[in-house]
Amino acid sequence: MHSFIYQAKLLFRDRTMMFWTFLFPLILATFFNLAFSKLNSSEGFEPSKLAVVEVKENKELKSLLNELSKETDDQLLDVQYVSLTQAQQLLSDEDIDGYLTIDNTLKISVKENGIAQTIIQSVIDSYQQTTHTMNSIAKENPQALVQIIQEDLNMNQDYFESRQMSSLDVTVIYFYTLIGMTCMYGGFWGLKVSTNIEANLSRQGTRIQVAPVSKVKMILTGNIAAFIMQYLAMLLLLGYLTLGLNIAFGDQIGYILLLMAVGSYVGITLGNLIGNLFKCSENTKISILTSASLFCSFLSGMMVIDLKYIIQENVPILGYINPVSVITDALYALYYYPTYERFLLNVSILAVMGVILTMISVLLSRRKKYDSL
Repeated sequence: MHSFIYQAKLLFRDRTMMFWTFLFPLILATFFNLAFSKLNSSEGFEPSKLAVVEVKENKELKSLLNELSKETDDQLLDVQYVSLTQAQQLLSDEDIDGYLTIDNTLKISVKENGIAQTIIQSVIDSYQQTTHTMNSIAKENPQALVQIIQEDLNMNQDYFESRQMSSLDVTVIYFYTLIGMTCMYGGFWGLKVSTNIEANLSRQGTRIQVAPVSKVKMILTGNIAAFIMQYLAMLLLLGYLTLGLNIAFGDQIGYILLLMAVGSYVGITLGNLIGNLFKCSENTKISILTSASLFCSFLSGMMVIDLKYIIQENVPILGYINPVSVITDALYALYYYPTYERFLLNVSILAVMGVILTMISVLLSRRKKYDSL
């Protein structure tokens, strides 16, 4: 317990580490929110304004136009029925995008070409082609027409069970990656633990090396203290994202907390490994750890959102050895999959990573010798 309290005090007093693990992720999340909050929001789709002049009644076409002009999220047309004189005046005043004259033939009148006019033309062309095709079939082979109608009815039957899911904003992917990167920032604590027990890098390390305490014990107690610090940072980040920025992560908060715990453990052990593997100054090791964390985040889609999928398609092994990618994939699994097999698989992969990194770090640390203290 004394060893744990001693190392916890050393970590808590490091203001630089406190900034990078507690404050920097919050600042980055704020910038993400400002930059991406309206990434998917676009100006509402404006239905094409169409005036209809009925010289001759056409019930089928009228039914189609009325269906397309219903006020829904995917409303395509805004239809009004007027006289020819009114339609010409509306078009002249640019109050409509065009008008349709329904007589023995269908005629579209527009003042200029644009997306709205193209939509109107496409709707009428599609109607005419379908009508012509059905009439031709009815004349040449009436039985075939009956068969087509029956097949269409069968195709409209619902053979699938639907699940209600809220739409996932694509910008949430950036916040998923941010959580993964912040887990890797636990490496700063792990690196600090390694530095604190190295006699040639810190005064504390000199005292620890001459003390009658097992080095393995010092590593383990140091990592426990580092884990507590890192997990508090993760809880702060999750609270800020969900309560402060209103980022939706679904209803499985318990599973997300488990994922952050295992991810933080992997980040700490990665810092241990870098601290024991490289024989250089602490600042250089910090640079190596920062570069590794950013590179893993880059491969997970933080800078280029499609990169994660490109890697998954072409070099899938990178997705399984990249801890940030595994964390983001676990978060996807929580949202998209009704079961937890894939999520638990990702958590298991992270746990195996952490155990392997811990074993390597302990072996490297125990092999270190000093000529004099």
